[in-house]
Amino acid sequence: MNDLKIELKNRELPPLLARDEMTEVIDREIFGYLPCVEYTVSVDEPRTEDSRYKCNTVERSTVNMTVTVDGISHTFPVDRLLHNDGKKRPLVIVNNFHRMECSHYFPIEEMSEYEADYLLFRYKDVSSDDGDFTNGLAPLLLPKGQNEDTSPGKIAIWAWAAMRVLDYGLTLGGTDKDNVAIAGHSRLGKCALYTAMHDTRFKYAFSNAAGCTGDALSRGNSGHKRDKISYAYGELICDIVKTFPYWFCKNYRKYTKRNISDTFDQHYLVGAIAPRYVLIGSCDLDNWADPVSQQLCALASSEAWERCGIDGIIGCDRYIESGEALLNGHVGFFKIHSPHFLSRHCWKRFMDFLSIHKNDK
Repeated sequence: MNDLKIELKNRELPPLLARDEMTEVIDREIFGYLPCVEYTVSVDEPRTEDSRYKCNTVERSTVNMTVTVDGISHTFPVDRLLHNDGKKRPLVIVNNFHRMECSHYFPIEEMSEYEADYLLFRYKDVSSDDGDFTNGLAPLLLPKGQNEDTSPGKIAIWAWAAMRVLDYGLTLGGTDKDNVAIAGHSRLGKCALYTAMHDTRFKYAFSNAAGCTGDALSRGNSGHKRDKISYAYGELICDIVKTFPYWFCKNYRKYTKRNISDTFDQHYLVGAIAPRYVLIGSCDLDNWADPVSQQLCALASSEAWERCGIDGIIGCDRYIESGEALLNGHVGFFKIHSPHFLSRHCWKRFMDFLSIHKNDK
């Protein structure tokens, strides 16, 4: 048994369950149940913003998407970076902090060079990042607000929006529907994993620095002691629930005293995506997201793929160094030399991962 598996054993994780059982636990205890509603989606005509990318073969444009539930509508912009040659390519849905043209988390010029198309939306255009459940899509999905312990929080609402963007993306002639991805960083990395857990149309989930309640194990993490300059150790459930209670269902608050649950950990969230693909990105200076617990989560969740008779993570016999990547399995993991950031280096790793696996069945 290698050192990582010994450390994983010492964390005494609860065993993985069947996919539907793990999904139920994650919904009930962390993010809340997505409401089952009838909806319609419409978009207006695209407005071309720039057509000079990749020697005039890729265009950046915008549409306004309108989602209607029970006669109530909300409209938000969706940015597009699409090839114009009519060929089918993988499609990446990006749940982002900014609009495409002004985001340092999405380097447009570099992204246009890859053999993929992108639809990007700004999460706050869907619903605000606070405890107000009366704006954006929130009142359409929760007309009574977050009134029950298992009512969804904002992460679930942003995830539901990503699924609606995919509804639209699958109508585009250039979309290879067999190679669709959801991507996000930090809180939106948690959201990407939750989105892929629920929507099996996503073949890939890319979470970068999702950390606590995302892609890092809670058991045995490095604690929450801090120095005067930066976060020195991993974030705990008590930290995240105190600062961002509205991201989650109210049920999650009961874990703040012990900072763990006896019955689940974050390998359930990642493992519930099997047998599809997950790539977890980490930053070596991002102690708050706890890269050690991120890599151990990738290893622990791999059992879900192994139960399907396929590889989870491959080559995970030691903690990898900055600049290294494990990309050949259904679960991938990489580490860059950086603080908490979604850089062009992270995007390159993800596009490499997609390229390796896009022809897998």
